Amino acid sequence: MASQAIGIDIGTHAIKIAVLQKKGAVTKATRLYRSKLAGDTDVERIQGALRRAGISGGPGLLGITGRDLIIRYTHVPPVPDWRLKLLMQFEINEVSGQSGGEVAADYSRLELPTDADDTTVLVALCRNSYLQPRLDGVVSAGMRAGGGCPNSVALFNAFLEHGSFEEGETTYIVSLGRDNIDMAVQRDGELLFARNMAGGGGLFTEAIMSTFGLKEGKAETNKIKKGDLTPKAQARYPDATSEKVANAMQGPAGQLVSMVQSTVMICRAQTKIPDLNIDRLVLTGGGARMTGIRAYFQQSMSVPVELFDPVDELDVSGLHPDDASELGEHPLDFSVAIGLAETLLRGTSKKLEVLTESAKKKRHFLERTVWALGAAAAALLLVVVLFQTRAADIAVVEAANNELAQVSNTASNRDDRGKAAAAKELDARLKEVTLRSRRINGGFALAIFELLEKKHPEKYFYIRRIRIEPER
Repeated sequence: MASQAIGIDIGTHAIKIAVLQKKGAVTKATRLYRSKLAGDTDVERIQGALRRAGISGGPGLLGITGRDLIIRYTHVPPVPDWRLKLLMQFEINEVSGQSGGEVAADYSRLELPTDADDTTVLVALCRNSYLQPRLDGVVSAGMRAGGGCPNSVALFNAFLEHGSFEEGETTYIVSLGRDNIDMAVQRDGELLFARNMAGGGGLFTEAIMSTFGLKEGKAETNKIKKGDLTPKAQARYPDATSEKVANAMQGPAGQLVSMVQSTVMICRAQTKIPDLNIDRLVLTGGGARMTGIRAYFQQSMSVPVELFDPVDELDVSGLHPDDASELGEHPLDFSVAIGLAETLLRGTSKKLEVLTESAKKKRHFLERTVWALGAAAAALLLVVVLFQTRAADIAVVEAANNELAQVSNTASNRDDRGKAAAAKELDARLKEVTLRSRRINGGFALAIFELLEKKHPEKYFYIRRIRIEPER
């Protein structure tokens, strides 16, 4: 696994970048960068924000969400990996044909607590027209990001590494963004369900704009400074305007609760766990900072509600000075970005990396073709070296044979006492030559096995037979 990774969360309102380093059991954040964006379709503005960050290198992972991302669940019988790959490719091609454009995709088996014989597979598909420009923008800014990961999966990985849960507890993690909601359901550290939906904090801004006839910027300011979702029976408003703003926000708040609750029902159907109930709701993201939102969801869903900020579990002692002040103003904003970086850092994370076809081919060339060529060259060099060693052994044996002949001739001309000593010497020399002769064949084969095992522990090479014949 990598010792450093970059998570890049491009939202509709802001871009968030997390640069994490793994040092043993400690995760250190060296950058937690945030910058506003004018719009999610303006790739040039995204590139500008990335360049201003001054972050380069990798590896990196790009978060994907919104209407261009599709998360599906497929139930298949138990099949080997190669068969599953064929089934998933068929489904990906089908969705690509229906969407009217090429899609990038990846999939992962889910370990669900059910007795069902079939396997549930999470499939993530993203339109290339959405993914490729963002990947190009990241690369042009000096970062290495090979693919994208659904924000909901990254959210689960962030919670897995920096959240807390009890055995048997079903936790519902919800990230409220400006225009998108990303959700994940977990139990005992296993991802049960992931989903993304349109909606978020922007619904409240739109409601205030409509009620008071304000422009977006002014409505956003009123939402942050005067908005309060605390249930009516518990709320205390400082002035009449604050109460009016709170009243305008009640409708969107009800919509959000309905979206979250509907996801629970869909989760039950897709996972085939009809008695699945949520034990705790965890909120994060910029929208989770709204006053009173915890109390509102807790009253509406009748479950404990908490806020989740993975930054609390990070070592931020070496954080870039410019990022520290931004972090104080926007807590809870980096959950997805941190989860993206953790996806690359931790072996326990849920791996899902959506790659375009061109990126897949490039990666295949770098990881397989180049490696195979290098391995072939190394194997050829190994054979040459071993045969040179074998030739040297043969030369030693031949020299020993010649020397034995001389010893034998000398022994025949000596007296009985000298003949006995010469015979003893001859016997010792014969043993030595015998051992050397055996080492030619056995040593050659053993050397091959030892070097292949050392250099290629993945066991890509399978030696079925080695045959050595003397020259004729």
